[in-house]
Amino acid sequence: MKFKKFMAAALAAILAVSLCGCNNDGESNSSRSESSSESSSSVQSSSESKTESSESSESSESTESSESSAPVPVEELFEYADEPETGGISITAYKGNETVVNIPDEIDGKKVVAIGDEAFLDCTSVTSVTIPDSVTEIGIWAFCSCKKLKKIDIPDSVTEIGMQAFQFCDSLSSIDIPDGVTEIKAFTFRECEGLMEVTIPDSVTKIGSQAFYGCESLMSVNISAGVTEIGFEAFKGCKKLKKIDISDSVTEIGMQAFQFCESLTSIDIPDSVTSISKYAFDGCENLTVTYKGKTYDYEHIEDLYNAING
Repeated sequence: MKFKKFMAAALAAILAVSLCGCNNDGESNSSRSESSSESSSSVQSSSESKTESSESSESSESTESSESSAPVPVEELFEYADEPETGGISITAYKGNETVVNIPDEIDGKKVVAIGDEAFLDCTSVTSVTIPDSVTEIGIWAFCSCKKLKKIDIPDSVTEIGMQAFQFCDSLSSIDIPDGVTEIKAFTFRECEGLMEVTIPDSVTKIGSQAFYGCESLMSVNISAGVTEIGFEAFKGCKKLKKIDISDSVTEIGMQAFQFCESLTSIDIPDSVTSISKYAFDGCENLTVTYKGKTYDYEHIEDLYNAING
């Protein structure tokens, strides 16, 4: 009897343990299922978020690209004014940040006929400028102190270039002066330290005071057949100037015109010259000058001045 009671109690205990284990497994499986579901939901949410972010980024980049490629309106680049005498437009100021500038030939239905005084003064970001063939005049200080300006295309339509128009344009290495220009005015290219080459057309009759003063890189100049006067200090301080051809149209060489042109070794002065400053070649210690078949070295340069001036 006691044995039967003992066996009954043992079976009851085993059954209880078994049921308890089943319940724990069920709860564990349920927990795992819920955790797996939450994880899957999180991954899906993350994926959707990344997709939205990617689409947003692409949309933003597309918008920025579209905006950057859009042309800048003329009114945001230039200030301009009417020219009543010609019925055209004058550019009075550059407001943009572009390095390469193409000046339009027409604004508001009117031709651009002039680059006004100081229009690009101190525009240190500009490296290249193209001027349309509608322009006839470049004003005083128009491109003065454009330190990075390397290239400028001046059309043959331009007949006047103002004083100091390109003064202190340190990066400008060469320039072609249009055939219509009659005078290279005072200080026009003063201290353009990088200027190495200049083409002066036959239309030019006068090279003004300090026109090429301090152009330390200038190596050769051809004074064209139309020039009659070389002004005061016109080429002073052109330290690398080795060759200069003076045409027989020149009658006057101004004071200190070639002073301190240290690399100048020889020069022929045409018979047409009737007036020359006593200091025209001051500081050119390696120079010999030929005039009317006679050669003068630097030590006897005073004799040259006396021979010309009478």
